[in-house]
Amino acid sequence: MKQTLKKAMMPLAVVVLGAAAAFAANAAKTSNGPLAEVPGYLYDQDAKQCIEHVMCSTIPGPVCRNSANQQVFGLNNSSNLTVCTWQLYKIQ
Repeated sequence: MKQTLKKAMMPLAVVVLGAAAAFAANAAKTSNGPLAEVPGYLYDQDAKQCIEHVMCSTIPGPVCRNSANQQVFGLNNSSNLTVCTWQLYKIQ
């Protein structure tokens, strides 16, 4: 009886471990996917709109800055170039 129970449980254990490994591998691929790159903007007082300066990331890290070391921001609404206050990060 014990022998047949062991024989029946081994394939079940292998299937369960395989499924767990597949879910873990899928989660790792999802979290290490490509960075979400978006343009960084600065508000131009003269033009009264946000002007694109550099590419940044949405993945948290050091803040995104342009070549003049000014912090740049993302557009709050892609169809409205007058508000750019969304926090962006340096591409790693």
